[in-house]
Amino acid sequence: MSLPRAKRDTLKLGVSVGISPRESLESWANFAAELEREGVDRIWLIDSQVSMKDVYVGLALAAMKTSELHLGTGVTNLVTRHPTVTANAITAIAEVSGGRALLGLGAGDSAVFGIGKSPSKMAEIESALRFFRTVFDGGEAEWDGRLFRLACPAQHVPIYVAASQERMCRLAGRLADGVILMGPAQVDVVTRQVDWILDSMRNAGRSRSDVDVCFMATTSLSDDPNQATGDVRAWATGQARLLADFKDLPSSLTPYRSELEAAKQAYDYAEHLSTHAGHRQLISDDLVRRLAVVGSPEECASRLEELFGAGVDTPIFPLMGAGRLERLKALKERLVPLLEKGARAWT
Repeated sequence: MSLPRAKRDTLKLGVSVGISPRESLESWANFAAELEREGVDRIWLIDSQVSMKDVYVGLALAAMKTSELHLGTGVTNLVTRHPTVTANAITAIAEVSGGRALLGLGAGDSAVFGIGKSPSKMAEIESALRFFRTVFDGGEAEWDGRLFRLACPAQHVPIYVAASQERMCRLAGRLADGVILMGPAQVDVVTRQVDWILDSMRNAGRSRSDVDVCFMATTSLSDDPNQATGDVRAWATGQARLLADFKDLPSSLTPYRSELEAAKQAYDYAEHLSTHAGHRQLISDDLVRRLAVVGSPEECASRLEELFGAGVDTPIFPLMGAGRLERLKALKERLVPLLEKGARAWT
């Protein structure tokens, strides 16, 4: 089972947000309600305990302030919480939201690196997908040699896997309800990622409608190129330090390998995704423009349509820094109409 797919002439609007330590939880809950009023379909709430407030408290508050918004972890991991803890928590979100919960799962990024731990291995992610599927359906599943059953089985909770490299893309195609592509906004990268997903789906006997392919579309709208690149520089630096570990970089990014390595070495996880992070100056404007989608609404729409044409179903727009609601309104009013007018890839 997967979420209903977007109609060809309609863009489902997903956003990625975090709860800043400087933001009250009451303010966050009201903001979530405002996102729903603005037509957002999904919130993916960042799980990064060293730099943001708690993801499950945030999702619970959002659930109580909204009635239609889908609410997901964007994304959680197997290192900072035992799978039974995660299963129990997202089950509670499913209950309080009336079945609107989504479980976004990854190997572990800022939440894991920020406490000096290592991401989960691929076999652990695969075991976790099977574990969650079974216990959500009320069954008994094994983890680390022991059998567990949830005290309160969930309604169906779709499971999305955050992926960028081949093995994770293939795993998502085989077992997940959806995949969140976390890589740069380069058509050669996204084409390769989607090909891995689709090939794995075919080999597993799944149909194209079984998996919702999302893309983290970090976007900055501005006719001023300096403002546009500066707006997303911190995010792009975070993306760069992940790309440093790619053994097989696509041709569009190979000239920037030294910048990618510099970002990896100096990244400060306590400032993860902060628009004021000191490490944001580690990469060039040219690399920022390759990793993110920046420019005028027409330029951004053209860039995103290329990515959708590569097989992306659903964009997720990060709302970073101050003025998040204004950023969302700019996307809705200046970019989304252009994308819906083109409607090249909605299926």
